[in-house]
Amino acid sequence: MVEVRTVDGTAEYRPPDPDLGGSRQWAVKNIGGGLMLAAAVLVTGVTVLTDLRHEPFPPATRTANYVLSAVVALIGLYLLRTSRRLPGWLANSIPSAAAILICLPTSADESPDELGPLLLTWPVTFSAAVLSARVAWTTVGVAGGVFAVMASFSRGVDGVTLWVEAVASLVVICWMVVRVQNQSLRLRAVLNNLAHTDPLTGLANRRGFDDALAREHARRRRGGPPMALLLVDIDHFKMVNDSWGHQAGDVTLRRLGELLSGMFRPTDVVGRIGGEEFAVLIPDCTAEKALIRAQALNESVRTVTRGWEHPITVSVGVATRPEDAPTPAELLAAADAALYAAKAAGRDRVCTESVLP
Repeated sequence: MVEVRTVDGTAEYRPPDPDLGGSRQWAVKNIGGGLMLAAAVLVTGVTVLTDLRHEPFPPATRTANYVLSAVVALIGLYLLRTSRRLPGWLANSIPSAAAILICLPTSADESPDELGPLLLTWPVTFSAAVLSARVAWTTVGVAGGVFAVMASFSRGVDGVTLWVEAVASLVVICWMVVRVQNQSLRLRAVLNNLAHTDPLTGLANRRGFDDALAREHARRRRGGPPMALLLVDIDHFKMVNDSWGHQAGDVTLRRLGELLSGMFRPTDVVGRIGGEEFAVLIPDCTAEKALIRAQALNESVRTVTRGWEHPITVSVGVATRPEDAPTPAELLAAADAALYAAKAAGRDRVCTESVLP
């Protein structure tokens, strides 16, 4: 989620995808298409009922209702059945286009259509809930402007009265839905952060690190730049907890997390993936550079922690050949095997292991 500012000055959280991500593609096609079909059925049904009651719409409005219902139904069916991705500009323009279509019958017989105010709430609510506050307020503006032009054809004050009632309702609905949706997205962003962050160190947790590893591994397998995976384990960490208590162990973990974060680039991913086990994902890193970085890490921990109340050392395992590992789990297993080799060799050292035997 990214934070942007809405027209009323509040923060709005939206996915950082200008061309509509998968979830919003689904919503535009399925919810938008469903609303269009529902609107076509509603308008057609109301028009038929007025005919059956022998109180039909004026001929021009009646014809416009049937024609526009057929057009809207075809668009709705297309959205529901198409497998193509919709460009962002097209999806964002659908609510405004729907608002214009809704207002057209009003001009057919120079009288305001009572169905208009009801149906205009649909594209406004849809854009505010599925797209963005900017699109929602744009839809309100388009609907209010077009409805004002159409309603101005009516005689007397009926058109003005209906326009005031319709626009006031649209503004209130848009404001409410935008606020509720913004709060929902903010909470989702907080929950997403909590789900991917280790509460003790503030680093990525196992889920967050696995997600980053899967993305980088897939990029490398598609021919992207080299990458390296480092597993870092605190030597004899159980002695820290047993000798000085778990609070001292937590302090050690936090300080090591801060030390590791300061040693790597913002584009690298540092995570705590186990009790005393950390991992570092280094994109755009050759095997030679990965070994140098791992050795520097090992030496820095040994040197810096001498001034800590409870000094520590670490063992580091390095894996640098994701092209030979079909899955991220196998790459992680290769780094894990290198880590255990470092421990078996006496700890406080770095070992590397190729994925292939």
